[in-house]
Amino acid sequence: MIRHAIVAGGGIAGHAAAIALRKAGIDVTVLEQRHAEDGLGSFMRLNPNGLDALAALDVLDPVMNVSFPMTHVEAYGPDGTLLVNRPLSDPVPERGLGARFVTWTNLEQALRAEAVRRGASVRHAVRVTGATGADDGVAALLADGGRVDGDVLIGADGTRSVIRAAIDDEAPAPEYCGSRTVYGYTPKTPADVPPAPAQLRAYRGEGRLLAHIDDPVTGEQYWFTNLKTPDQLPEPGPSTDEWRDQLLALWPDADAPAAGIIAAASSIRAADDKALHHLPRWHTDRLVVIGDAAHAAPPATEQGGAIALEDAAVLGQCLRDLELPLALARFEQLRRDRVEKIIGFATGRLTTTESPNWSYHHHIDWSRQIR
Repeated sequence: MIRHAIVAGGGIAGHAAAIALRKAGIDVTVLEQRHAEDGLGSFMRLNPNGLDALAALDVLDPVMNVSFPMTHVEAYGPDGTLLVNRPLSDPVPERGLGARFVTWTNLEQALRAEAVRRGASVRHAVRVTGATGADDGVAALLADGGRVDGDVLIGADGTRSVIRAAIDDEAPAPEYCGSRTVYGYTPKTPADVPPAPAQLRAYRGEGRLLAHIDDPVTGEQYWFTNLKTPDQLPEPGPSTDEWRDQLLALWPDADAPAAGIIAAASSIRAADDKALHHLPRWHTDRLVVIGDAAHAAPPATEQGGAIALEDAAVLGQCLRDLELPLALARFEQLRRDRVEKIIGFATGRLTTTESPNWSYHHHIDWSRQIR
């Protein structure tokens, strides 16, 4: 019987897993190395399948309260010609979930608050360095020499997962995709930039693109661009001012909307695009990885956060209905093909003529019995 689960990692996947575990009647402790006030700087589009996973966990409303709708996508060419105008609607009309824009910080905080409200224990500034187990349990080993004991340990600890390494010390790490995504925040829409409330608007130049969306209430702008480069980011990376100078050199026309957005930005940061296409081992008898720890998805998927939420919900169902180790094996069986297909299409390892809508149809019925 599974009484107590440990979750290594308190991001989106970790807190969603805690919610699913509590919904399944399992006690859970979340161990997060960041301090509670440390936020994550980027943002995401939650497509209908991600919202569906939140609905399965009865946590859709709190997320709706910290997000806003993204109704369609536009793209303009260098001469101002409208090239793309595509609605973002739910391909399952009766579900009507559409797409939502949310910052990682707001999503994480909403999920954390709900996990705690449901009885999860969340510990911050606690770094998990490894795991050890026996037939009757498993322990998360901590940097301070302590340990936390439980029946199952879930690695929701991202691309540098220590739980992935504990499962298989020869596990592959995510691969650099040869590009980085630069994220920016501009407090108010510049006067010479047409506002884009609740829509993702992209401006294309020669070999470059900048896309932004504006908060329909505050006018705050969130934007991103992608840079191809063989070199990964140094640590620490460039400052906001250094990024601004570099990006403005790519948009020399000061009157272009993209240049105005970049010039007015108050925060610019970047992350290397990485992908983990195939992880040979997802689990042992009492250890399992989810989200980026199991299948890191590059931003081009527009699905990284959503498939992590799906993982959390499905793992909760498996641990509710099955005993270990069968529960973890069944979880992998239910999830592997879908996530590898999504990542394969985004990275070009797989080709398709299908619309991205194929991935949006996914539905999780929490009442379904997992066998």
